[in-house]
Amino acid sequence: MFKGLFLTGSMLGMLGDFIHEKGVHIPEVDDAVAQYGTQARISLQLWSSLLQKISTAVNDPALGLAIGQRIAPRHVGVLGYLVLSCQTLGQALLRFARYQRLVYDVNPFSVHMDEQGMELRWGIDYGKPGSLVDETSIAALFNFLHILTNQPLHPSFVSFVNPKPKNCQVYSDYFHCPVEFEDTVTRVRFPAAYLEAPLLHSDPTLLELLSQQAESLLVVLPKADAFEEKLQQIMVQCLHEGEPTLPAVAAYMALSTRTLQRRLQERGLIFQDILEDTRRELAVRYLEDKSLSLTDIALLLGYSEQSAFNRAFKRWYQQPPKVYRKAL
Repeated sequence: MFKGLFLTGSMLGMLGDFIHEKGVHIPEVDDAVAQYGTQARISLQLWSSLLQKISTAVNDPALGLAIGQRIAPRHVGVLGYLVLSCQTLGQALLRFARYQRLVYDVNPFSVHMDEQGMELRWGIDYGKPGSLVDETSIAALFNFLHILTNQPLHPSFVSFVNPKPKNCQVYSDYFHCPVEFEDTVTRVRFPAAYLEAPLLHSDPTLLELLSQQAESLLVVLPKADAFEEKLQQIMVQCLHEGEPTLPAVAAYMALSTRTLQRRLQERGLIFQDILEDTRRELAVRYLEDKSLSLTDIALLLGYSEQSAFNRAFKRWYQQPPKVYRKAL
């Protein structure tokens, strides 16, 4: 699941900085930082997996907020320095929206303006990556805007699509505004007065040069693969009905089994790997929903018995799902 969704490799530096400041050694994070350069693109699957590794090692129920505090311009690549060169916060947000795929090519945000201010909205076009992924990205953006202005920025409202956590107060304290959960989209609203806030390092000449560079980088980014998107959606549907098989998925996609096999091979994909990835990522999302029992989750993931789900989850995250849920 979430194949075809990417982040810039420079964001790995934020994870590396965080664990080193915590004094925690996580080989998978260190290896990823060393392997991927700042110009590389990393999959959302890898990003989510690394965040889960950190979550296992660091006991922090609001981990995404803590990681997002470590954001720095170098973690955002060309776009980081581009928005630093803008004149106002409003201009910076509009530029960020235009070039966001250079940094975070997952669920895009859209900008909505009215007389009360500006609202950034993230839909769920490509699914829900989960609380940890969403909160890390929103916190990183929030703290980056503080870097741009060097003054406290208090949104007027924040909401997330994800389930309500145990301690909501930590989120209100962090953003200094009301925070809600289980919304239809993720929202961050800023008062109108903030949009004219001047930036510290405004440079119109540099802004023009970096905008040209960003445009050239944007043009060559690969477009989302419609086949993979449809495959992901159907795989989730099939899981709800039991263990998906290649012929069953092919039938849902109105393809012959042979054609589906060929298209998977053309993309270097293996059916069983996609099934495993989909289950692993959905498991975390379902565990966040406290209304679902472990038996419910096992059935939603296509397992005939909860014990099979327990074994799989322990293989993925080195702990039973019951223990993982308690830490949420």
